[in-house]
Amino acid sequence: MKTLLIIAGETSGDKHAAHLVESMKRKDNVQVVGIGGDKMRAAGVELLHHVREMSIMGFAEIVSKLPFFRKVRRDLLNAVETEKPSAVILVDYPGFNLRFAELAKRKGLKVIYFISPQVWAWGKGRVKKIRRTVDLMLTIFKFEEDMYKREGVDAHFVGHPLLDEMKNPGENEIQNFRSRYSNMGNKLLALLPGSRMQEINHILLTMLDSVRILKEELRQEEVNVDVVIGCAPGIDDRVYKEIMSKSGVQAHLSREVDLLMGSADAGIITSGTATLEAALHDLPMVVVYRTSAVNYLMGRFLVKLNSISLVNIIAQKRIVEELVQNDFKPHKAAGIIKEILTRNGVADEIRQKYVELKKILGEPGASDRAAELILKMV
Repeated sequence: MKTLLIIAGETSGDKHAAHLVESMKRKDNVQVVGIGGDKMRAAGVELLHHVREMSIMGFAEIVSKLPFFRKVRRDLLNAVETEKPSAVILVDYPGFNLRFAELAKRKGLKVIYFISPQVWAWGKGRVKKIRRTVDLMLTIFKFEEDMYKREGVDAHFVGHPLLDEMKNPGENEIQNFRSRYSNMGNKLLALLPGSRMQEINHILLTMLDSVRILKEELRQEEVNVDVVIGCAPGIDDRVYKEIMSKSGVQAHLSREVDLLMGSADAGIITSGTATLEAALHDLPMVVVYRTSAVNYLMGRFLVKLNSISLVNIIAQKRIVEELVQNDFKPHKAAGIIKEILTRNGVADEIRQKYVELKKILGEPGASDRAAELILKMV
């Protein structure tokens, strides 16, 4: 039996890694231990730490959690000694994983990276470390494979795992969902305030303020809007209800996020993987983001990008509007959504641009292709 160590430190990584583990188990007799979430546990991974412990956002929180991360590294190194894995699979989460890659390399492990660190956002300084420590880089975008190969890294484009993981709702499912959350003839608006507590606290209140303005403006045009908040795994409903109570704006809560994105007419969505998922569901949206002033200034200094949404970054052009930090004001978000919901052709134009985006992402089967390459190496 082959033993592998796997590290996914975020909710999106947990989902992608779970599918990868399932693919490997179908193809070979493997035992997997590491860090992940409920989906990885369900896929048969023995968890040393849960992703909810690993979730951080911002430089101040990183500093405060340094002792914890040192303990996590010790636990992983102990697992290397006791479980004798032949390789470590790192899933995104570059702040932690790139450091652990060096430790794993010193221990003689093969180092495989699934879902590349976004070095194209952070500058190419990290590529030298990757070339030194990573034996196999599995990328989800074709341009990443090309970039790594130019830098001497053994890289393979496997496609985007979202294409395998997405649940495309049928017409009956959509009608049932809308009947539960929206009155007949009303527009349905999705709010996705992020997967981390810090994001939700920084962003949801402004989203709800945007809804208040939007409803007032649309009422004059005799258009009604029902609102559903897509809830993140591991975040209690009370968190959303407390913020709604502060705003005075009511919305439904749903954990059927795929169904919400497939059923809504428009969305206000926090920058992250959710923007790409929404595009794959053909959901017209405005992408928003806000963090603390310190985090924002540090991010602006470090990140070398003109866009924040994956949709615009991958397409290399502006498909959806973005409102970041001080630009994220309720009246601006409301104005963009009003255009999508009421102005002829706006939503259709966005959906048409999504067609080109989908071509860039490749074909389904990313997890199977990645699993085959990993099992050949180990």
